[in-house]
Amino acid sequence: MTKQRELILAIVRDNPFHLTAEEVYDLARQQMPTIVRATVYNNLNYLSENGLIRRVRMHGGPDRFDGVLEPHEHLVCDVCGKVSDLSIKDIEVLLARESHIKLTGYELTLHYVCPECRARQHE
Repeated sequence: MTKQRELILAIVRDNPFHLTAEEVYDLARQQMPTIVRATVYNNLNYLSENGLIRRVRMHGGPDRFDGVLEPHEHLVCDVCGKVSDLSIKDIEVLLARESHIKLTGYELTLHYVCPECRARQHE
């Protein structure tokens, strides 16, 4: 694995946030000033396509990247765009049972308004 790929993988895995490619690029440049944007984008694609990180597709915004590989769902705030992890116990079993098919995987994103944005809306 190249040094650039190792750095990008570490940034995504070690960060508790679901970073955009631009955010990964900004963090990578702090440690490796010569890294170029295309290298970051290409490596994020490689890492997600090879199951080393997860791509979280965002409707109407840039994709995010997640270093947590265990099955889980995502919450997206419709106001600020914050992405959070959510784990719904046995959801894969429920989805398979309800759809009457054998699932090979799934992506589930739930939309809501986070507590911080809800509080601001009521001010």
